[in-house]
Amino acid sequence: MTQLHNLPPDFTEPPPDVRGWLAWQPLTGKAWCKVDGQWLPIAEANALIEERKNSH
Repeated sequence: MTQLHNLPPDFTEPPPDVRGWLAWQPLTGKAWCKVDGQWLPIAEANALIEERKNSH
């Protein structure tokens, strides 16, 4: 079972089928957020979410 709060360092991103919306890789300091069913780096996800908020 994949633990989203402690992803192994050999993962380049969380597996697409893992349930959850936030993932963290402590060893590398990388974080991801799931937006529209796709894992995005946290900065990219935050920018997309902010852009959507501002467009409404």
